[in-house]
Amino acid sequence: MDADALKKLLAAPAALPPNGTTADFEHPPNRNGLAWVVTTLCMVIATICLLIRVYARVWLERRVSIEEVMMFCAYGAYWGTAYAAYALIYTPGYYVHTWNLTNGDLVHPLYLILIYGCCYSVVLPLLKTAILLDWCRVFVPGKRLKSGFWWACCGLSSFQLLWGVLCILLLNMQCRPHNAIWEFYVPSKCYDLTKVMLSSACVQVITDVFMVLLPQRIIWGLHLNWQKKFGVSVIFGVGILALVAACFRLDHTVTFSKTADRMYFIGPLLFWACAEMTCGFFILSTPCLPKILAESGLSSKVKNFLGLSVKSTGDSNSNVNYGSKFSARSGSRQPSKSGIGTDTYFEIGEDGVPMGNFDKSESQEQLQVAHPRKGKNEVHMTRTTQVITTGDSASGHSSPVDDPTPWSRHPAV
Repeated sequence: MDADALKKLLAAPAALPPNGTTADFEHPPNRNGLAWVVTTLCMVIATICLLIRVYARVWLERRVSIEEVMMFCAYGAYWGTAYAAYALIYTPGYYVHTWNLTNGDLVHPLYLILIYGCCYSVVLPLLKTAILLDWCRVFVPGKRLKSGFWWACCGLSSFQLLWGVLCILLLNMQCRPHNAIWEFYVPSKCYDLTKVMLSSACVQVITDVFMVLLPQRIIWGLHLNWQKKFGVSVIFGVGILALVAACFRLDHTVTFSKTADRMYFIGPLLFWACAEMTCGFFILSTPCLPKILAESGLSSKVKNFLGLSVKSTGDSNSNVNYGSKFSARSGSRQPSKSGIGTDTYFEIGEDGVPMGNFDKSESQEQLQVAHPRKGKNEVHMTRTTQVITTGDSASGHSSPVDDPTPWSRHPAV
């Protein structure tokens, strides 16, 4: 094809407009604003999820495993999809009908779509394999070869990796020579790629279903109450988000394969593919959230805000610290504010007198005043107690014991 014929071909309309519609080659209607929002939002969420995982594993646990390496590789490929997605905003734009484009307007978009597809085929297998390996560390810490869960994860991971490699090969071998994939005017031999796209979408939906169901059997078999089982099930069940995105992507892939206006329907297809990849980063970071919340103390603050925490009061018997002279706060080794321990003493009578708290005795109050604390390490006597055994009519004795046995506690530090 000579230069003039090629120039004429590239200037021709890419498709004929419907009856009653006039093609607009200068300023075709588009929805590029939506593309900016969706792509940027997905990038921000994926980046935050990556930072959460890095903070929990590298900073808090001081370790780097193969899952983190795979996540970083997937994140690099994810930026490849972001580059293609942003570039498509400028040429030709999102939700632009094919009849508003010339043949020359299709060359660069076809190249960007190829980049997007190859990077997508790298991101999802790496993320899903990292997720499955992470689950194996959690649910199968011991003898893995005897665990059906471990073998199922290995099978899914291997299949995902092989399928990703196969998709990349098929994408790049759809035309001979290779540049004919986007330079459609070059004499070549090509095959229809829609069957590969439909197969890829179906594979991702099926694997997402398995990944949602796989950990649930182990979780609901744990020796925990149902509330804790439900909480763990939710953490490891967020894969349903990726399943939803994969289902929408499959639906739009079917629509894309049946229409001639493919440049218009490629937009929503890429949106759901981006959402599917972003869900993968979210799923991989979710198991790290409880540890981060525990380290930050945010969970206890939330419980206090909601009124779920149990606070100690002077008259309450529900939070008594038996036999301890330290305050009732968990892990605290500080004496109570009164200077006297939070010991609680009870009297059980033989006539069925109910248990009750004794108030602070007068001698204790006098000791507190007479021996103020002058320093943290000063040795002083907190109290001296004399026990006298007496008879009671209920026990059959009528006179007190003549020789009471006094005893005293050793001084407490």
